[in-house]
Amino acid sequence: MTAVTDPFEADGLALHALTLDDAPRGAALNAEIGWNQTEDDWRYMLANGAGYGRTNPDGKLIASAMSLSYGAFAWVCMVLVSPDYRRRGLAADLMRRVSDDLLAKGIVPGLDATPDGREVYKLLGYEDIYGLERLWAARVAPSDEGGETPVNITPLSADEIDEIADYDAPGFGGDRRALLAHLRDRAPGQAYVARAGQWMAGYVLARDGREALQIGPVVAEDPYIAIALVRHALEGYQGIAVIDAIGTQTEFIDWCKKSGFVYQRPYTRMLLGRSDAMDRSEYIFAPAGPELG
Repeated sequence: MTAVTDPFEADGLALHALTLDDAPRGAALNAEIGWNQTEDDWRYMLANGAGYGRTNPDGKLIASAMSLSYGAFAWVCMVLVSPDYRRRGLAADLMRRVSDDLLAKGIVPGLDATPDGREVYKLLGYEDIYGLERLWAARVAPSDEGGETPVNITPLSADEIDEIADYDAPGFGGDRRALLAHLRDRAPGQAYVARAGQWMAGYVLARDGREALQIGPVVAEDPYIAIALVRHALEGYQGIAVIDAIGTQTEFIDWCKKSGFVYQRPYTRMLLGRSDAMDRSEYIFAPAGPELG
């Protein structure tokens, strides 16, 4: 008799590598939980990342975890478990598999954790880097306050992606050229770039979500430029919007709250076995989202 080495498979929960074919099932799983991702998000992540899933005997994807590599570090994301299968250790098991794969390649795993997730990830060796604030607006009304800056802000064209990526890399700490191009294509009406003369001074991108427009990344030389960029991105927008702001960017957060956003919940940026940041948060006002880094 063959010994069973995977207790979850003994319960009929098959382990498998995630592929592009899992995009519809992944989108259904995050919709069940109430997350904002769409099938387009899953297609991007599955095409540019790697991970694992668990499927029940009915063919339903009931758990997932994956990562997106940015060079020296990778973003662990979509750590999801269907409500009917929680508290069995599925998330921790998939997290360890993803993290072990990255560590074997010398890549530092990172993530943005909810308060409950943070307690689990600390047990796995993840360390706090800094905090973020999830801000949610049922209706956006961009404030006229703040954002007075002499920079020139114009729509970001597809031809400027390489320049944006080169500008972004030192602050972000890695190359996310593919992600920036994807986001610009997803929401071109919210994509803007700031220039001071011939020099780039910041940019904003966004993407459509299942429930809300996700604003980010927002990268800029100072909070006034960041505010001006987001004001342009939201001008005339009708609908729900969400932004995950770096907790130390208080002027930017104050402007968001004057523009219809309210505090929803915290996140904590964490790295496995490392307490110092890979990025330069003084230039980052909002990441692309907790699943994208």
